[in-house]
Amino acid sequence: MTYENDYEDEGAPELDLEMLREDMIGELQAINQYQEHIDTIEDEEVAEVLAHIRDEEKEHLVELTKLIQKLDPLQAEMFKKEGL
Repeated sequence: MTYENDYEDEGAPELDLEMLREDMIGELQAINQYQEHIDTIEDEEVAEVLAHIRDEEKEHLVELTKLIQKLDPLQAEMFKKEGL
């Protein structure tokens, strides 16, 4: 995906937030895919490695959420209101 073409009319803060949210989608998709593989793979060692990778993706999701909260005060307030 080339962001300079897809987002050239947007300002920097909005662009940053949109890219971060797209990154979150990617992390969630990766988490789901790893979990599906873990659930179907019979080799325990392979499943353990995939579980470790899945957990790293969850850490990435938390990091992205923190960045979004930093850049979007309204989103931060909504998270705070929900106790997140």
